[in-house]
Amino acid sequence: MNKPTLSQTADTMSFAWDDGIDVQLERFHDARGDITAEVTIYSRIPPFPGLLHHARLNLMSTQARNGLAKQLATRIKEEVIDWPVLLEQLCYLAVDAYREGDPVIDLREVDPWVKTRWLLYPYVEYGGPTVLYAEGGSGKSVIAMWIGLQVALGTPQARGESQAKPVLYLDYETSAEVHTERMNALYRGMGVEMDARAPFYYKRMTVNLPESIQTIQKDIASKQVGLVIIDSLGAAGSGAPEDASTAVPIYQALRKLPVPALCIHHKNKNKGDTSQAGQRDRAFGSVYYLNYARLAWELEAVQGEGILTTGLVNVKCNNGRMLPKHALQLTFTDMGPDDDRLQSIVIEKHDIADVPELAHKLPIKERILRELKQGARTMPEIAEALSMDEGALKPRLSELKRKGAIVNLPDHRWGLTAINPDDKPPF
Repeated sequence: MNKPTLSQTADTMSFAWDDGIDVQLERFHDARGDITAEVTIYSRIPPFPGLLHHARLNLMSTQARNGLAKQLATRIKEEVIDWPVLLEQLCYLAVDAYREGDPVIDLREVDPWVKTRWLLYPYVEYGGPTVLYAEGGSGKSVIAMWIGLQVALGTPQARGESQAKPVLYLDYETSAEVHTERMNALYRGMGVEMDARAPFYYKRMTVNLPESIQTIQKDIASKQVGLVIIDSLGAAGSGAPEDASTAVPIYQALRKLPVPALCIHHKNKNKGDTSQAGQRDRAFGSVYYLNYARLAWELEAVQGEGILTTGLVNVKCNNGRMLPKHALQLTFTDMGPDDDRLQSIVIEKHDIADVPELAHKLPIKERILRELKQGARTMPEIAEALSMDEGALKPRLSELKRKGAIVNLPDHRWGLTAINPDDKPPF
């Protein structure tokens, strides 16, 4: 029996023998020394070509191969196909290809600037997942869809691509109707007419992400998807979110996707620790939910009448310094006084410093400079405005003075050296 030809697409291996047999292996699983896969065997031999067998096969088990060979011999006799030899070839070649993985490359020969870094700045990078995490009611799902719609429309941007790419929304929490209402409201808020709306695909999920990843890969290929949104990480696992054994397989699955992923996640209630480390610790479940992310944004919202102002703080950035803190203002409009369905959602960028409940998220030095733009202040006045202890404020003022950003006036007030025209601190 001749050696088969092998072709691979994502995690699927397809073998073809000149003798008229095709075998497809997918959904590989490696545990306790055994490598198993779903095997589908087809015949091209007349007069009855078609499916012969479908099952999960232990590729490392002689007993399993012998049992399958006997089963297949009841469909096509061994005088026609030498099943023991075919299955021996299949298992050996499949295990060898599975273990080989990607080829070794020389990093000196890699051009790091060939590929665009950003799909949508500053939220989605190529090469790894972004996590948006927040308490319930913070607008994270709406913001994730808003980000997705910009990708789907190919919204022009200074950094990253402006090519329209279909989006796939994987939903573990609600329904297609809920997301369609949000999508239509966002499109109206963006002023996008019906005939200009881009493809935005939805898939209701019930099986955990690691077990679904090959089906998702096929969906990505068939719909030419450029971004996947997962709502939410906690629901996408196969076990308790607190366990690393739940979180790690999710990210192993995400690594198999050919496109970036934007992941929604929940966080615990605030316990008073406002430090960056404290905010990262608030992400619900295992530390790996943030540790394996390329980018992580912590969201905090302030609710108003028909308006939700959400602050976004970058708590993790693998490729460089942290990205600027900012806020998004979400304005919700209903259909009418007796109809609470969404008519429109308008999302606009907002200065986080203008929201007292969110201003504390800005760096202390930036808050000081913003306060002094209103005019010279004494140390007690600055401390009161920033809700800071004077003992903690004094070294910050001294540091800004050393950098030439502020001066201590003869009347003991502090003032700016000069107004920076682009509103950025001079350091």
